[in-house]
Amino acid sequence: MMFDAEIGQRVAEHAAQAPGSPAVVSAEGVLTYHGLATRMERYREALVAAGLRPGDVVAMALPDGATGIAAMLAAFTAGVAFVWLDEDQPAARHRAILEDCHPTGLVTTPNGAERAVGSPSTVATVQGAPSAVVTVQGDRAAGAPSAVVTVQGDEAAVVSAAPSGPRAETVPQDTSCLVYTSGSTGRPKGIVQRSGNLLHFARWLASETGLGPGSHMLQLARLSYDAAYLEILSALDAGAAIVIPPPTVKPDGAELLPWLGGREVTHVFCVPTLIRRLLLARESAGEPPDLGMRAVSLYGEPLHSSTVDQVRAHFPRTAVYNMYGPAETTVATFHLVEPDCAGDIPIGRDIPGVETLLRSASDASDASAAFGTSGASGASGDEGEVWIRTRFLARGYLGRPAETAAVFSAKDESGLRMYRTGDLARRRPDGALVFLGRRDHQVKIRGARVELAEIEAVLRAEPGVAQAAVGVFSDEQGTVHPAAYLEPVSAAKVDVRVLHRHVASVLPAYMVPAAYVMLDKLPLTTTGKIDRNRLPDPNTLTSGARSRGAFETETERRLAAIWREVLEREELGADDDFFELKGHSLMAVRIAAAVIGEFGVEIPVRAVFEHPTVRELAAYIDEDPSRF
Repeated sequence: MMFDAEIGQRVAEHAAQAPGSPAVVSAEGVLTYHGLATRMERYREALVAAGLRPGDVVAMALPDGATGIAAMLAAFTAGVAFVWLDEDQPAARHRAILEDCHPTGLVTTPNGAERAVGSPSTVATVQGAPSAVVTVQGDRAAGAPSAVVTVQGDEAAVVSAAPSGPRAETVPQDTSCLVYTSGSTGRPKGIVQRSGNLLHFARWLASETGLGPGSHMLQLARLSYDAAYLEILSALDAGAAIVIPPPTVKPDGAELLPWLGGREVTHVFCVPTLIRRLLLARESAGEPPDLGMRAVSLYGEPLHSSTVDQVRAHFPRTAVYNMYGPAETTVATFHLVEPDCAGDIPIGRDIPGVETLLRSASDASDASAAFGTSGASGASGDEGEVWIRTRFLARGYLGRPAETAAVFSAKDESGLRMYRTGDLARRRPDGALVFLGRRDHQVKIRGARVELAEIEAVLRAEPGVAQAAVGVFSDEQGTVHPAAYLEPVSAAKVDVRVLHRHVASVLPAYMVPAAYVMLDKLPLTTTGKIDRNRLPDPNTLTSGARSRGAFETETERRLAAIWREVLEREELGADDDFFELKGHSLMAVRIAAAVIGEFGVEIPVRAVFEHPTVRELAAYIDEDPSRF
């Protein structure tokens, strides 16, 4: 059986055969395969020396780049499951993840470890992920990881080790990583990914798209997403280079385009929203067609032929793929888009080792009751809910047996399990699936799976909110954003600015509503459920008066110029609120990136939400720069 630990052997083989070949290209520079193999092995030795072993979980709080990649590979090679903490996620999100998975170990930078070990009555903060906060009681943090390893460059050190002797396993020993996704209960849930699954799909992706030595794979997914592990493993297993832009650059085509200059990217694996933004930047800059791009693989959002036409205009020699698969199965189907495509692009046929089945959406409310193929169809013209049968399934959800049983079946007579996706599809005569939508209120926002119920739970918990519903709307570029619809308690007044700040302190940026709509009563169906079809489109609503407050400091005036450009608004006041100006998470990313160039300081994206006016954000920038 294949295990993800094999990636270590593959990297060592590439280092022996072509030691000077580039492995990781990032803002840190170029790390060769020899350098990556050396760094990976030192990090692996440190994990083992810290007493970490299969069955443990190690939290990784590191910046994107070569150091983070080497630490990730070290965990794969050591057989220790990891969970990645994105730098720009709020403190509450990190706390929820850490409380859910109880990591035995922590990998961070040296400065981060000084605070992570802590002392009595202090608060430990991880530098690599500034919002991961745990309270310290006694000599170390309550519930904090017992083993702390620091990594930086080629150096790794054990700050503290896990207790020796027997201990309960946090996850099964064959777990490679935990991937946290949105949960309908209001808290994120961890998908327990089995070792070998990721490498299987990564090798298929490399083979299908021609990824190999001399290729450069652009890494755009967040490092906490399973898509990122496909990007990384497919490239490094095949002897290619992985190209990793800074986190503030990845989502913004205008920032990404100049950063990519000269880096000779040949393969891209991303959501359609990101490729459209990169193509728009290329068009605005008058870039000539790029003849070196060989494969553009798109996933996570519906793909239309208009996007494919744009891709081919800028990358005339590239193959274009539409891929489909939830995180529980990584990849399930693919479609090589034909030259004369029109309309919505199908999600395609099964990849090797995977079988998709269509069932009536009402079949088997509990997946544990579903066995075999009874009631399933693979015939053309049939419509139904997509079930996926494969040996490359995740185990389920960490600590959530009921939720696992609801969507993962037991093994059938052939020893395989099935996963109930909740996606609806139709099978074409050629066997390809056409995506039709969802049977529930789950949506995809920039490739991330979002349970609208999780956002609604946060909104309903606020004082003054009697009922809340969340929908989605598209901006002028076709990018999808959440919209909140609020029904206040009788005679109560909801301060939307305060509410917005609270939501931004709890949820990741892509889940923070970009619009808030106050309604006397939420529309209901005849059965008393919220009628989402009657929720108004935020694009049709007008905002209140703006342009409040004059700019008083040089920082405010320089920052206002950035806001005007990003928000495309000439009239702006120092006290105008970012979200009232229809700002959203992608705009916040652009502002954070522009602040680096204008002021020479790096601010987290969430700071735009926490300080949502020019005056407040300018004061934040003017504070002690040692915070950065």
